[in-house]
Amino acid sequence: MSNRRLSLEEAQALSSGSDHYTAYVGPPREYDAMGATQFRLLCTLGLRAHHRLLDFGCGSLRAGRLLIPYLDSDHYFGIEPNPWLIEDGIQNEVGADQVEIKRPRFLHHDDFDCSAFGVDFDYVLAQSIFSHCGPDLIERGLAAFQRSLSPDGLAAVTFIHPEEGQDPAPGEGWVYPESVTHSVSSIHELVYDAGLHSLAIPWYHPRQTWWLLARTPDRLPGRDQLDLLQGAVFASPR
Repeated sequence: MSNRRLSLEEAQALSSGSDHYTAYVGPPREYDAMGATQFRLLCTLGLRAHHRLLDFGCGSLRAGRLLIPYLDSDHYFGIEPNPWLIEDGIQNEVGADQVEIKRPRFLHHDDFDCSAFGVDFDYVLAQSIFSHCGPDLIERGLAAFQRSLSPDGLAAVTFIHPEEGQDPAPGEGWVYPESVTHSVSSIHELVYDAGLHSLAIPWYHPRQTWWLLARTPDRLPGRDQLDLLQGAVFASPR
């Protein structure tokens, strides 16, 4: 029997990458909490209903199930190479009526191109995407963000840093469900080469580090805003 038919309770025992909508995108026990951390981060950074948001690698709408109802109609955009994930996310989390009302738009490709929607984005979300990419794909993704962000836009992405004394293991291409690590210096270099500015921020993630990217340095948080982010750290799920 396909894992897609398992109940939520049964799916809790699956490993990351399994073919159930709560497991393919990460540990199934963290499905609800990880969606909430992303939604709360974006709102803390200034996301409001009138903004246009790209959920890059939206998966089974782990964050989208909160973002789609919140944003104005036609303002949520998702890219996901696996159509079944979006189908199961809509069926089990979002609902067809919500989709009819809010009219989210989806693309199913894996070429890291964001331009097909034909709009500039106020916010781009890429949670646990670059943590499975070698530098070759990160370069393509960052270049796409640079082209598709509005002049005042902001991208929130995650990377995995190597542990102290550990050499980076950048890999090549797309390696999911395996993960790759990138040093802080290599991230800064990749971002700089893409014509963007970057800043790591103190926001909760159980395994990765959140970074913000912008076309101008003035768009990145200052000291007061970083203190606000630090004070709003999401409690680790039990």
